[in-house]
Amino acid sequence: MLSDSQGRLQDRRPLSIIDIGSNSIRLVVYEGLARSPTMLFNEKMLAGLGRGIVSTGKLDPEAVTRSMEEFRRFRALSDQAGAEQMYVLATAAAREAVNGPDFIHRAEDVLKTEIRVISGRQEAYYSALGVISGFHPADGIAGDLGGGSLELVDVSGEAIGDGITLPLGGLRLQDMAKNSLTQAARIARDELAKAKLLKGGQGRPFYAVGGTWRNLARLHMEMTNYPLGVMHHYEISAESAANFLKQVAKAEIEKVKGIEGVSKNRRSLLPYGAIVLQEIMAAMQPSKIIVSALGVREGFLYSLLDEAEQKADPLISASEELARLRSRSVTHAHELVDWTAKTFAAFGIDETEEEA
Repeated sequence: MLSDSQGRLQDRRPLSIIDIGSNSIRLVVYEGLARSPTMLFNEKMLAGLGRGIVSTGKLDPEAVTRSMEEFRRFRALSDQAGAEQMYVLATAAAREAVNGPDFIHRAEDVLKTEIRVISGRQEAYYSALGVISGFHPADGIAGDLGGGSLELVDVSGEAIGDGITLPLGGLRLQDMAKNSLTQAARIARDELAKAKLLKGGQGRPFYAVGGTWRNLARLHMEMTNYPLGVMHHYEISAESAANFLKQVAKAEIEKVKGIEGVSKNRRSLLPYGAIVLQEIMAAMQPSKIIVSALGVREGFLYSLLDEAEQKADPLISASEELARLRSRSVTHAHELVDWTAKTFAAFGIDETEEEA
């Protein structure tokens, strides 16, 4: 229980957030609501709720059963962690399926909390907030690829444009294309022609959000022998991305270096994710691809902060928390900051605003 846990900030109360997507459902427990939230627990299950929704219009029955069992586990884990607040977000599959309302009602009974079924525009908005919370400053087009939909939104500093949602999620695209990658490319091209905002992204970064694109980035890291295992802010040049995506989109995924690090359930969707990203690049002509590990969940939590907390530097906030937990004296830590600032000035060492 929380009271037995050591090394926790005493003024924080854990909270949990559940994300019900078309392909996966995930529980994340955070130490508390903060500018730089500390994750205590993270569990995901590939339920596949949206599989077959194009042909049936319904959530997959077996996936619904699996999800209810997992929700019971999520509720128990959240309670065990001492989470005082649980937020549950449901996206494309739940809002579009004929049996979506019944699924939500059953899930609310199991989780004992209200579920927010968010619209495509809301999903784009929270994804944009996730990017804003993780980049300083963010300037480009953010795209969040899920199992059922793709959200696109222009982000410039703290300004968020009108987001759009397209039926290009991995599971949905696979169903619509009837497992044909050639047909999938045509569908993606036609749908993205509606995304006029992509033209405004020419020469700017594209922020890639979502599990499929993170897995593609992980493969790119393996292929290029990237030395760090840090996904957030991983950058791929437009040229390198084009060559890499071309290989993945050929369905030669089992031959790609590092594929063993991707779960088998995820592998079949990688070519579709690659195709969507290829078509985005063709329409947008971005300067580079930047991976964001922060998306809808983090954006939603960011929206709960007051304006002053949102404007705080997350690195400084995290450092403050670490000092409170581990330093000999928090006051001494602040004194060292003042001392080093004076030292750098005395030696004539220039610092940028971010470094200072």
